[in-house]
Amino acid sequence: MNDKVNQLFFSALLHRIDLVLGQIDDAELKVIYQTSNGREVLEQQQYQKLSDLKKDTDRDNLGYLILFAESLINRENLQEVGRQQTNISNLADIFNKFGNSRTNRSFETQTMDESRRNIFGEEHASFDQDKFKKIQLRLLNDIKQISFEESEKQYLLNLLEKTTSYLSCGIKGQEDISFYDYARLTVGISTAIYLFLQSQEEVDYRTLLTDQQESFYQEKVFQLVSFDISGIQNFIYKITSQGAHKQLRSRSFYLDMISEWMVDKLLRDSNLTRANLLYAGGGHAYLLLPNTKKSTRIIEQIEQSFNQFFLSNFSIDLYVAFGSAEFSPNEMLSIDGIQNIYRKVNHGISNKKLTRYSAQVIEKLNQGGKKVGRECIVCHSVDNLVAGENKCQLCVSLENFSRDIQKDVFFEVTNSMEGLPLDANHSMQKISREEIKNSESRNIIYAKNLFQDHEFSGIKIWNGDYTDLENNLFSNYAQRSWAHKGIKRIAALRCDVDDLGYAFMAGFSEQGQGENNTFSRTATFSRSMSMFFKAYINEFLQENHLTVIYAGGDDVFVLGAWDEVIDFTVLLRQNFRKWTNEKLTLSAGIGLFADKTPINIMARVTGELEDKAKDAGKNRICLFDQHEVFEFDEFIDEIYQEKLPIIRDFFKNENDKGNSFIYKLLELIRQRDNTNRIAFARIAYYLSRLEEVARNKQAFISFKQKMKNWFDSDREIKQVELALILYVYETRKEGQH
Repeated sequence: MNDKVNQLFFSALLHRIDLVLGQIDDAELKVIYQTSNGREVLEQQQYQKLSDLKKDTDRDNLGYLILFAESLINRENLQEVGRQQTNISNLADIFNKFGNSRTNRSFETQTMDESRRNIFGEEHASFDQDKFKKIQLRLLNDIKQISFEESEKQYLLNLLEKTTSYLSCGIKGQEDISFYDYARLTVGISTAIYLFLQSQEEVDYRTLLTDQQESFYQEKVFQLVSFDISGIQNFIYKITSQGAHKQLRSRSFYLDMISEWMVDKLLRDSNLTRANLLYAGGGHAYLLLPNTKKSTRIIEQIEQSFNQFFLSNFSIDLYVAFGSAEFSPNEMLSIDGIQNIYRKVNHGISNKKLTRYSAQVIEKLNQGGKKVGRECIVCHSVDNLVAGENKCQLCVSLENFSRDIQKDVFFEVTNSMEGLPLDANHSMQKISREEIKNSESRNIIYAKNLFQDHEFSGIKIWNGDYTDLENNLFSNYAQRSWAHKGIKRIAALRCDVDDLGYAFMAGFSEQGQGENNTFSRTATFSRSMSMFFKAYINEFLQENHLTVIYAGGDDVFVLGAWDEVIDFTVLLRQNFRKWTNEKLTLSAGIGLFADKTPINIMARVTGELEDKAKDAGKNRICLFDQHEVFEFDEFIDEIYQEKLPIIRDFFKNENDKGNSFIYKLLELIRQRDNTNRIAFARIAYYLSRLEEVARNKQAFISFKQKMKNWFDSDREIKQVELALILYVYETRKEGQH
């Protein structure tokens, strides 16, 4: 990798780290800092305070690029950068300036591993100086160990993510931008500028950025690059019931890894790091690259090579479309600039999807004819069947890979094709911590859900992977061995965030006349969403009979015991509201299935229920049937927390006639017709007759009055119907139908 790029990477991060360490107010720590090897390293790296650059005669000093990058992030005049007092404090909630209502929350002073215990912002979170000192000491100790080799770049990013994700960047007005996101964006922007200028053979940064900055502000220096993988859902869920449990979760993780590898392949070929990654999740990514012919060529090569890999291995099931938009510093600073840049990129991807394949590729596909022969019993492919297995090579590999998918943490990408293929020349294999320590290989190592590890220098990824099953036998959820009653069914949940695309592009445009819509905020926002759905989701599921099949950037698919799926859906929705300060909503569908139902049918039916919820106005839930659609608050407040508990309390004392009573009520509810009110008279008569034989007459009179009131309301009687159904499902015993 280019030595200047390395130097710029470390200089930009060390500049930011110096601001954290320079804020030391503890006398003992200050002495350590001023005499430490870390401080010497700062100087040895040709580090120079940006405020001193004006005195510098070295016109190719990389500090000018860092200075310019910070001016773009801060949206301030180049001459003013670095003059204001840096005051690092608690991280403010990224949702404070999101949407049309200003809020004022912040997070506790904490590190990434501590955040699992307290993930939500608070109105009055105080800055903990003692915890801040521990963070400073950790940075001091770790910097002393760094030799600033290229191989340590990711380690330094990991260190900053772990220690500074919940510290503010220290810039007034940007308290909602984490120190980590600000630092990595400074690196990403300054590196992109350097590579652009290098392509122009321009090395006089001082003249260009300070004396002629107006002309440079018009240059198309950057390009926002995005890709979207089509077919993910079908690829995961296309498998039949036979053998599905053995590889369903590994299919999901496998596609996540292909997406992550696509990101890293593009960055490595472009001479860049994950500091230039703005977002990755759900088969989608945004990256900030220099606007050079080399970058454009690399993007085209990556897109072509991966689509060829997909065609060769998965036919037309998977396809990746890239889009890009070149832009200038001025566009980055303009009020509508960020929104327009994202819109151009997404438009480019949409156009690519309309013409997925060239005429030559289509002709080649047609020449292949219809493939015949024995099919894989899992995915129905007729390619690469393994002798004696009745399965294709990919399904066999996925089954082997899936055995301990939840327990496995480390994964290595090699140019050996013995593992799961990630492209035509690389594959992924599991690797142990011990093997990593003993290996001298420079292969890329990924770590899944690694909150605590002081020495890891590979790439951290987050994955919703919770399960309570040892063997992925989802039929156990229907058997309900832990309960003595309840309908023997599996439930599937599918949900996603409403209008996330708009939120991503324009969520910060509604306050401050668009001033808040910056790359730094979209970067922090997107990482916030990924952490919720790909990391913290595992915390919500502890000790439940549930399995996460897929949790992308905003999309969730969960299987489990039917009643616990409902409980989890309510918890997820309430936590999401709290996480976003009630500024974003979810839509969800829950399907109920017999244990032998193929996974692809569960996924399709539940997806249709989710679509019904969205079609009804979003922020809704559709349960079991397309007619059972409710606003989320209505379901939680008026059914789940009100009517269902009332019904439970009443019928627990009416065991001998409870079920027949409920079925008669359901029959009368379904006969209810506002134009022919005979059912209203029938239910009044029926309730009066039952009152005569009720065990607890006072309780029955109270319930009867509630029931008559509910019956008079179109809205409430629909709620009662669902609550009664849920109660029947809860209490049904073996052999009942």
